[in-house]
Amino acid sequence: MRRRPFLAAVLVPSLLALVLCGTASPLSAAGLVPPTNPKANIPPAPNYLQSGACAPITGGWSCPNPCVTSQIVFPPYSNTAACSAYVLLAINAARKAEKVRAMVLPTNWIHLTASQQLFVIADLERVDRGLPPYLGLNRYLTAEAQKAATTSSDPTTAPGFAVGNDPQHYVGFGSTWASAYTTLGADYFWMYSDGWGGSASATANYGCTSAKSTACWDHRDELLGYDPGYNPGVGLGCRTCEMGTGFAIVSGRSSLTDLVELPKGAPPAMTFTWAKNVAPYLPK
Repeated sequence: MRRRPFLAAVLVPSLLALVLCGTASPLSAAGLVPPTNPKANIPPAPNYLQSGACAPITGGWSCPNPCVTSQIVFPPYSNTAACSAYVLLAINAARKAEKVRAMVLPTNWIHLTASQQLFVIADLERVDRGLPPYLGLNRYLTAEAQKAATTSSDPTTAPGFAVGNDPQHYVGFGSTWASAYTTLGADYFWMYSDGWGGSASATANYGCTSAKSTACWDHRDELLGYDPGYNPGVGLGCRTCEMGTGFAIVSGRSSLTDLVELPKGAPPAMTFTWAKNVAPYLPK
């Protein structure tokens, strides 16, 4: 099997200068799927990586970005309703540019763990493009993804999970890692800002070293199920695939991982599923 090099999407907000200074309408399932990818990164609007122009209030600051604290600090992790809604605006603006219908979060979103949210987001990115959902979270895959999260690295194939071969006859798996202060922020990096940013310093994907690098959009490809540049993945149309996800705070930053594997044979038992734990909470 071809192995992927270490790839990373990193969030490094800069707030020093910032102190001084509508949801998209639904579209039909569409958008780009691998091997076709966006021609360029889509700048987030609103820019959830910045605090915005903050105004002084008693004991601190009030900022347009509800994710930052009153001391104008990005938290290691945020799951507030206001922060989720703010980052979701950026995702849906990017989706509109790609002609994908707006992402609608399940009504139980705020009550889900970070690991569960990562699974939900991955499936929303798939089903809103007309792809079948990954079935659910598997304990062996989650254990491997969690181990990788604690070391800020990409997960590998999970011990205890019998993995099958993908349509290209490679071991059927894909994995991603990101550092971001929300699960939705990690999704934005993977899906809408995974290409060449014009310079190394402006590129979140460490493996994307030029506009023509095969590693550009690799996280997006792995998440959706087909990465022609490296291990091809599990296949865009996989209907038996399962996931493991991980979340940890490492050196004051969130570390988030996704692992997707194609089972060899019937899908094994899962701890959290699209059919039972997600679909009933989505608008009909």
